[in-house]
Amino acid sequence: MEVSSFELIYKPQSPVGAADRVIQGYFLNITNLENVDLRFSLSFVTSSVSDPDRSLFNNTVAFVDTANSNNSSASLSGGLTSSVFTLNPTITIRPNETAKVALLPSDPFPVAGTPANFEARGYVRLRLPANIRFTFPGGLTFQPQLDRPARVLLTPQNRATYLSASGVINDQTQSSLPTASGGALAEVQPETGFIFNPAVIATRMQEFGEIDRLDFDERDLAMMLAALPASGVDFKEVNAVLKEAGIGMALENRKV
Repeated sequence: MEVSSFELIYKPQSPVGAADRVIQGYFLNITNLENVDLRFSLSFVTSSVSDPDRSLFNNTVAFVDTANSNNSSASLSGGLTSSVFTLNPTITIRPNETAKVALLPSDPFPVAGTPANFEARGYVRLRLPANIRFTFPGGLTFQPQLDRPARVLLTPQNRATYLSASGVINDQTQSSLPTASGGALAEVQPETGFIFNPAVIATRMQEFGEIDRLDFDERDLAMMLAALPASGVDFKEVNAVLKEAGIGMALENRKV
């Protein structure tokens, strides 16, 4: 679901004349109203840009604060021209717990001494990804976290600090942002479950001859392949199935 817009700023308050520098970050409170732990994925969606002073790539710091974890560091995936930046790791929130996520501008300037001139805007997406389980011989099973939408409270905010030319804090403000749903109470639809069985997939590929005829999209396939090393799957068996299906690819373990 879409939560709200966001805007990160680290630049002069006005483009004309002398002005304070403003540093503005995005803050989001997420309260789990369910009686089970829930694991959320948070993404920041923007337009694709090539200007290093207008991209989230290498220009932010992120923190997640929960009842048992004080300001744990997080990071954003993506590159300079990416349009979707996903928070890593995912956020696990216990029943009745409120987690606070903060995304702040860092020093985003490629040349030392360049005046602050960073800004990035977009919207925030909250997901409830399926849990991954491995069973033999069934394969990888993706199970929804709930059999219904999860109830959460969402409170997004902008928080800004205003600095003089000498670095003195002149003022601070915070303002609540309107949510996409129009209210703080929201329901997050759990992502659907399915079973990733290479033998079944190979058979269906032989029948249809096209991967886009299967029931999962490219993101699902990427998730499944990324989960394989930790699942205990024997790559030899997977590669044999892929070869039998006439798919020109093979998997191997590599140290990173």
